This record gives sequence, C-alpha cells and structure tokens, in this order.
Amino acid sequence: MISVVVPLYNKEDFITETIRSVLNQTFTDFELLIVDDGSTDRSSEVVSAIFDQRIKIITIQNSGVSVARNTGIRNATYDWVALLDGDDYWAPTFLAEMVKTIEAYPENKLFASGRSRVFESFSERYKHKYLPKDGETQEINYFKVISKYLPLINSSNVIIKKEILSKKGMFWPGQCKHEDHDLWIRLAVGEEVVFVNKNLSFYRKTENDTASKVTYRANDFCRYLSTMILVNEKITSQERRYFKQYYNKYCVLVYLQFYGQYSQEENKMVFTKLQQLLKGTYLWFAITIKILPLKRTYSMYKKIKGQ
Repeated sequence: MISVVVPLYNKEDFITETIRSVLNQTFTDFELLIVDDGSTDRSSEVVSAIFDQRIKIITIQNSGVSVARNTGIRNATYDWVALLDGDDYWAPTFLAEMVKTIEAYPENKLFASGRSRVFESFSERYKHKYLPKDGETQEINYFKVISKYLPLINSSNVIIKKEILSKKGMFWPGQCKHEDHDLWIRLAVGEEVVFVNKNLSFYRKTENDTASKVTYRANDFCRYLSTMILVNEKITSQERRYFKQYYNKYCVLVYLQFYGQYSQEENKMVFTKLQQLLKGTYLWFAITIKILPLKRTYSMYKKIKGQ
C-alpha cells in the first residue's frame, strides 16, 4: 500500500492530468492525499469534480509547499509515501515498477525513478554517468551523483519509507527555495538510493513556473547551509569528498548571485555559515565576493560556474 501526497496551489490547468496519472496506475492499492494549500484559482473545484474513493482532499490555509507536503505525509495511512507535485505526472506503470523494486530491495528505504523535464515543445530525459544503464535498477550514492550533476531525486519521482521521514525530519516549514534538496541530503545520510532507470516520472517546466524565480532569502540560504554543515559531519570520508565538490561551487555561486540583495546583517549571517563550511580557494572566493562592489562580480560568477 502506498500513500501518494500531492501539494496543490493554483494549478487548475494541470491538476486534472496529475490526478488522472495517479488514478490510471496499473498498481491500484494506494490512497491519494491532495493538500490544497489555500489555492485562489479554481484548483479546488477541479479536484472536487473528480470522484474516486481513494482520493482524500485536505484543505489548509496557504502556508507554503513544505507545510502542504508535511501535512499530507502526517495524514498518510501507509508505510510508504510517494510524492508528486500538482503539475507533474507519472507513467501508468510508475507505482507498479516502484513497488516491484521495493520488494526486491527490502532493506532500503529510499527509491527513485528515471524522469523527464517536459517543456511546451519537447521533453528532456534525466541522464547521468553514475546512473544504472537505461532500463536497469541499482543502488546509487546520492552524494556521488550531486558531485557532478543534478540530484537523482526530485519531488515527483521518489518513494520514501515513512519511518525515515519521522526520524530525519521532513520539509522545513517556511523554506521557499531548495527545501527539497535540503530534505534529500538529510535522507541520504546512511541510505543508498535505489534508482529505477526507466522514464516513469514527468516534471513540467512552464513559463509560469515560479520556483526558479524566487529570490533566495538569507534565512533560506542559512537553513540549507546549516543542514549541509550537519550532514557533512555525519557522512563517510568518501561521501565527504563527493559532497565537498557539490557544496563548494553551489555555495559560492549562490552567494555571488544573491548577496547584493541581502542587508548588512543578513550578509553577516550568511557569511558566518559559509565560513563553517568552505575551505581554501572557495572560502577565498566568498571573502572576495563579500568585499567586492556588486557591479564587479559577473566575471567572477562566469569563472566559478565554468570550473
């Protein structure tokens, strides 16, 4: 049995396809929890017009996607939680393939599938040299993957044992950007990800997609930095070498991109966290960014990003 959690905020144009992709699964033993995060469009009406006994609608005041997902997880009846965003969708065999894999790897608690980003005129399959061959399944180290490329988990291709969400924490309430990355690295401590490299999950990218446009608030950045500092202390030495490749470039590039929007107090708060994590050349980069006038940072951004 699987609990499918869908956070919903103003997705009236897409939520029907999302819900239908769940209801049309070849594996049928699931519940579908749709958490309406105070939508102001017709999302609630659209969802209410779809009748299926497996659907449970939970309505909350607008509190952000982290609270919406957490609400769904806390109300989940079953031991396994599958996440799916309100504008994404699954292939009909997503749950069947994942359940089969869970049965084949009974000791594992973190599972993900292959996925594609879907644009208006084309789609783009997620590929990585560290993934198993197309069509195959394998245990993958999360930190090894992010040392070179995007995470192998996103909020629409993952199934998680509920007990590790209770143990390691869920999404941080109020975190508006990279709240998902924050959770994945916490879940990946001591856990390999079983990756089913089949094109089963579809992540929609549209002009109205606002996640990438959100300013990275200083509080959010510090929250993620704090998580990275703690995780870095808990992982193996080999994982730490992989993780270092990720956070060095990530931290400097993000700081370079947003530090001009922070107040003096916020800059101090962020930089204090950076000093706890960065070493050597990348710490020097951060120090240089801190003292440089904003107009002189673009050439540095290009240099770091190109490394």
